[in-house]
Amino acid sequence: MLGDAGVPCPGCGGRDRFAVNFKKDVWNCRASGIGGDAIALAQHIDGSTFLVAVETVLGEPPPGRGSTESDEERRVREDRLARARADFERREQDDAKTAQRFRERERWAAWKLWTSAAPIAGTMAEAYLGLRGVEAPPGARLRFHANAPLWDRPKDQGGKIIHFGPALIAAIEGASGRFSGVQRTWIDLAQPKGKALIVHPETGEILPAKKARGSIKGGAILLVKGRDGSDFPGDCKPARRLFLGEGIETVLSVYCAMREANDPLLEGAEFRAAVDLGNLCGPAAGRIPHPTLKKADRNGVERRLFVPNNEPKDDPAFPLIPIARSVDDLWLLGDGDSEPFFTRMALERAGKRFSRAYPWLVIRLFMATAGRDFNDMRLASLRTAAEACA
Repeated sequence: MLGDAGVPCPGCGGRDRFAVNFKKDVWNCRASGIGGDAIALAQHIDGSTFLVAVETVLGEPPPGRGSTESDEERRVREDRLARARADFERREQDDAKTAQRFRERERWAAWKLWTSAAPIAGTMAEAYLGLRGVEAPPGARLRFHANAPLWDRPKDQGGKIIHFGPALIAAIEGASGRFSGVQRTWIDLAQPKGKALIVHPETGEILPAKKARGSIKGGAILLVKGRDGSDFPGDCKPARRLFLGEGIETVLSVYCAMREANDPLLEGAEFRAAVDLGNLCGPAAGRIPHPTLKKADRNGVERRLFVPNNEPKDDPAFPLIPIARSVDDLWLLGDGDSEPFFTRMALERAGKRFSRAYPWLVIRLFMATAGRDFNDMRLASLRTAAEACA
């Protein structure tokens, strides 16, 4: 998978969310949950219809428009397509079994990494969070690994280790409640925000400093356990409110700001990170024209840019992050550093998914200032406070 850590998506514009698997000739946008073949990619980029996308990819008009195809040629073509479709379905079944075995191997590899990591207190991981203006609350599923390896692709696909270094390790709890993987954030405290600057030794490509291993879908990282009461388990009250956002730093920024303000909403509140926006919001049922953005097609004609809409697609491959039955108040945290209309559609889609699965929930969307994420806002607030005290 090229760019398993992700590169900018040519369709939605999201950062570090687009990947291509050259072995299977498919692509995937993690932010929108959309993927497919070259034709689907052409549709994703410029919002064209299927037939127009076919013409874009093949460089020739589809049958029936400017075509002199005979009945016999049409029959041969349809037979060929039917055989190709059957072959594709067989490959899909084989790939599903292979993928399941691969996921289990990756889960165990992630578990070994998690168990070999150290508690976060007094480590570079704690210093990294401090540089981001936040801290790990007691019980947060966060640890520190002094020399975590970064692979450019899976080992069974010819991958190799291209970086070793200190990393913040976060445990991902799957939809079933089991450990399902880890998210690693490589650290360099000399960098402005503490993330390591990792350059591929062969291509010179700058790689994202965050990468997950194992299964992400339907999983989340527990940061604050929402239980009230005494230290005696029998006196504890279950969580009543959940704050759910994309990244660790985003969610902890909201938590730390609320704690410092003695916000009453903290009572019975749990905080979790969804790892990425696609996992939080799920795939879209369709696309919608962007209200303002346009993009030139291959002929130079300006066309409306299409983005995933706010209607969720019912796809069993994208399980919903589970919500405890005791929770009746869900806050979805949306960063403002991605394209605002795209992000708004994604968060509204997430809200509809959770509402359909948990009809008793009161769901609220809490968006960061446009152009910033919650951690940017947190750091700006801390700088302002420091300047006022100087």
